[in-house]
Amino acid sequence: MAVPALREHLALLLSVAGHVVKQTEEQRLGEAVDLTVREQVALTAIAEGAPTQLAIAQKAGLDKSTLIPVLDQLERKKLVERRPDPADRRARVVTMTPAGRRVLTRSAPVVAAVEEDLLADLTPDEREQLRGLLQRVVEGRMTRVSVPGSCL
Repeated sequence: MAVPALREHLALLLSVAGHVVKQTEEQRLGEAVDLTVREQVALTAIAEGAPTQLAIAQKAGLDKSTLIPVLDQLERKKLVERRPDPADRRARVVTMTPAGRRVLTRSAPVVAAVEEDLLADLTPDEREQLRGLLQRVVEGRMTRVSVPGSCL
């Protein structure tokens, strides 16, 4: 079997694309709403109904040890609150504050603008196809394999 050319190497392509997206989003989110990508993703997971630290980590693709400092920072910024889970004293329930909801709402157009800029060379159909294919790959692997560490 022939070695694939670098421009066809899937791991490299996904890694470079992910790095470019994350770095661009990191800069623009920081300037616009003082959030990191991890903070924005954690807030989104909470908004989508992940009630505990463990559920947020799973939904956001973050390792638990990575998530805790993210939640610490969000709590310092008064964007989330954590309380012991009455049903499980070991777990912590995380809720978004009104300020957190406002910041998350303001972050959405920033994320959309980054995607628009980075995918400008693709047609709307190609963008939808790319997103759908990536979702299938990610969802398929996440149900079959535990991926160590954080994705972001």
